[in-house]
Amino acid sequence: MNAEHKAQPIGYLYLMPALIVFLLFWIVPLMMVAGFSLFHFEYGTHPTWVGLSQYVSLFQTNLFWQSVRITFEFAIAVVLGGTAISLLFATLLYSGLRAQGLFRSLFFLPYVMPVVATSTVWLWMYQPNLGLVDQLLGALGFSNKIGWVNTPNLALVSLIIYTVWLSFGFTTLLFMAGLTNISNELTEAAAVDGATAWQRFWRITWPLLSPTTFFVLVVNMINSFQAFTQIYALTRGGPINGTTTLTYYIYQTAFNYFHFGQASAIAVIFFLLILALTGIQFWISRRSVFYEA
Repeated sequence: MNAEHKAQPIGYLYLMPALIVFLLFWIVPLMMVAGFSLFHFEYGTHPTWVGLSQYVSLFQTNLFWQSVRITFEFAIAVVLGGTAISLLFATLLYSGLRAQGLFRSLFFLPYVMPVVATSTVWLWMYQPNLGLVDQLLGALGFSNKIGWVNTPNLALVSLIIYTVWLSFGFTTLLFMAGLTNISNELTEAAAVDGATAWQRFWRITWPLLSPTTFFVLVVNMINSFQAFTQIYALTRGGPINGTTTLTYYIYQTAFNYFHFGQASAIAVIFFLLILALTGIQFWISRRSVFYEA
């Protein structure tokens, strides 16, 4: 091995600050949570060793499995819906729509605003009869007394709509950035050969957008699994636990019922679930993402 390729001790010194932060604020808390999950630990009491019994009890709890189902329903709807809408708007903007800069700013604005503030506005918009959504429906001849966040069948839909609205501006900009990296010569040559607009999109644009699409899917998945603020502000996990995702279930267990050991067990399961999904995503990306034209 050449001397220039040998590892230099000074390189490890440059890495030390990042490694220390990673160790103190990620690895150590993760290990502590894993340790807490093996104890029956409530506020004001001494931890009691229970081993894996809390995991067993969770797997026998209907609310746990309901929160897992709601988490997946919420994540799938946000990821697929948000990605499709972002790609549609990015394509429209990139096709030569006027005032692109204005639309980009308007779309990106919700992403940089505080989630609590926008959630409060949407909570007013969702109010039966008085909210903007019901007023628009009433003007169109539909019922204007819909309990968007108070009805079990609609509360989750309301959260999905808000979350897609919250993030689609950012992901739209990502798709537009991906579209600018695609050479117009490829689509123009295909048009000369008689390819339709859909064929040019499906055969050329879409495959070349696969790296951007993969990144958008990852971003949307992270946002959907980490969603908490809008759930707390709009529905408080209700009605009848109809919007209790795993993140909100952890919060309820830890800070409403003070069962810190059980909340730690839920967090460990949640971490392993996200780890498995991330591995699946990267496994799929090796076969479906093309990084060269």
